[in-house]
Amino acid sequence: MGRHGGIKVLSALAVASLMVVAGCSGDDDNDAVSGGAAPSTTAETATSTANAGTPTTKATAGSAATLPGAENVGKVGGSGCGIPHGPYEQRPAPTGEVRVAFNQAAYSFNSNTNRGNSTANNNPLWLMKAGQSGDGFIYYDQDLNLINNDQFGTCTIDSLDPLTITYTIKEGVTWSDGVPVDAADLLSEWAAESGVFNDANTVVTDSGVTAQADADGNPIIVGPDGTDINPTDPAYEAAFDADGALLAGYVYKESTGISFDSINPSFQLVTKFPVISADGRSLTATWDSFYVDYQVFGMSPGVPAHVLGQRALGVTDPVAASKALVDALRTAYDGGDKAPVKKIAESYNRDFDATSLPADPGIYAGFGPYKLVAFTADGTMTFEAREDYTWGPQPKTKTIIYSIIGDPTAAVQAMENEEVDIIAPQATPDILTQLQGIADRGVEVIQGDGDTFEHIDLAENNGGPFDPQAYGGDAAKALAVRRAFLHAVPRQDIVDRLIKPLNKNAIVRNAQTAVPGAPSYDALAAANGSDEYAKTDVELSKTILADAGIDTTKPITVRFLADSENPRRQSEYELIHESVDRAGFDLVNVSRPDWGSTLANTSVYDTALFGWQTNAIVVAGTMPNYVSDGQNNFYGYNNPKVDALAKDLQATTDPARQDEILIEVEKQLFADAFGLPIFQFPEITAYNETYVKGVGTITIAPGVFFNFWDWEPAS
Repeated sequence: MGRHGGIKVLSALAVASLMVVAGCSGDDDNDAVSGGAAPSTTAETATSTANAGTPTTKATAGSAATLPGAENVGKVGGSGCGIPHGPYEQRPAPTGEVRVAFNQAAYSFNSNTNRGNSTANNNPLWLMKAGQSGDGFIYYDQDLNLINNDQFGTCTIDSLDPLTITYTIKEGVTWSDGVPVDAADLLSEWAAESGVFNDANTVVTDSGVTAQADADGNPIIVGPDGTDINPTDPAYEAAFDADGALLAGYVYKESTGISFDSINPSFQLVTKFPVISADGRSLTATWDSFYVDYQVFGMSPGVPAHVLGQRALGVTDPVAASKALVDALRTAYDGGDKAPVKKIAESYNRDFDATSLPADPGIYAGFGPYKLVAFTADGTMTFEAREDYTWGPQPKTKTIIYSIIGDPTAAVQAMENEEVDIIAPQATPDILTQLQGIADRGVEVIQGDGDTFEHIDLAENNGGPFDPQAYGGDAAKALAVRRAFLHAVPRQDIVDRLIKPLNKNAIVRNAQTAVPGAPSYDALAAANGSDEYAKTDVELSKTILADAGIDTTKPITVRFLADSENPRRQSEYELIHESVDRAGFDLVNVSRPDWGSTLANTSVYDTALFGWQTNAIVVAGTMPNYVSDGQNNFYGYNNPKVDALAKDLQATTDPARQDEILIEVEKQLFADAFGLPIFQFPEITAYNETYVKGVGTITIAPGVFFNFWDWEPAS
């Protein structure tokens, strides 16, 4: 799984936007894991080599310089992916069972696609691949130090100019189906995330279908009579039902081009075909220009290359299938036949999606300490410790039962009934009170800031109220409508009513790229233009609309998308609805349970409310949310200045200059009325110490799962 990622911790700790939508890392929030990672339906959702220690404390950024091996990290000849760990403690054979509950079922074993980038998918993959974003090479410890699991593989810096790193998989590391993990697995993920094979006229739809696209990257539809319907055609919208699915008789226009449904800003800078060693275990990649977050966004395995080769190319033997895949990529890269790579891309995009146990074990193969042995229709997964796993931290628990409980109250009830041992329900005052009320059952509660922040964004690419197309291409008028809407979003009221009962010190978040409390947050929030929206001002909204010549005798319809099954999200809707309606808008609730997989389809909504989750500590990781071709930019936002600043940021090593760039980016986002941050999630994690020990959590994804190998059945 490629690394997608997170936050910034240099001179400032910035929240990344790997959209990880969906889960239960305390809150359901995004579909994507941010900045480096992509989206999930609810952005929330890292790992630690250290023992959990005191399980009731939250980790904060530590001092990596104090750890052995840190002195050579980032230097030529040293590690290019964190502090090498060295051999792990040899533990007795794992025993017993731990039961953990999450709020959304997994739906894909490939979380590197736009559609699969979700907390719901990342949590199980963390157990199966044991690496940040499931890549095996790296994870974060209790103090948020980036650790290289050098028992899995090493990342040796050959040069910093040009940036050149050799990734080597340790001999003996295997997928759970017994096939060795090797350089082909790194190469296939580079192919998928670099974009080097993608055709500009081809796009992957939200259903995973590859289709021909127009100049703006929108899929073309073929009507029942066989004629093309372009996205600018009035008949285009009529081809979809209320849920955004094509009506019977309509299909997406087939494309002969290639489109992998994934992108990684780091991999995009590796345009030269990587070099594979003679023994097949090492891959050397050279970046066209320096990428500041290379340690987090480096080469890594994703889905098994041999399974891609088997399914796409029809080669049965796994070793031969991997070789065939490498040969196909090399041939296409050199200008030869691209048809096999199109098949590889289509397999990558869709074949790893599943909501029950696939017949092909390669689909759910992992290389971590646990293997999946059951996956039922209700989303419950059963994981068993691998007896042959020796290349990482050894787990203490033999079996992990991962169940799905969407309702936070039901999750607490399940814990009270001693049906589950660990939960991270959405934090509400009632939930906290309920958990505190069963302390006599052995239930311990961990409170703190979560890894996610709530935000509201506006679609500018759907012909709706925030799109210049709705006003004959008048960008100024569309901007005025966006500004008017955002001025009426009652952020302080949301924080006061919904968040302060859980965190009396909660504040409105006024930065897109920095966490409140981070060293640079105050300076950033003071200079980024967020002060325009410091107060909710319905009267100002009305004035802005009138000055722009907007007819307000009829309310402006705005479709609101969030998780329909998330109580807090729906409470937020009610507060926003009451306020913006007074400003001249008609907020229509089109929320749905599968909101995360719907984010890419702005034809069904105009504004989306969800959370971005932080899953790594990086510098430029939030940029995929805002650049014009960013993986997490669903809304058609396009500002050449932001694109240029993002490019500068990824090559900048000076912390002061990084902060300057982030201020400029945020100034532009607020000036363009892109959207608004609202609050940092409060988080509640609960576990029953009668049944499990060693539970902890950190402030980046995957939260409570970060040290699952330290979970130990108490009995």
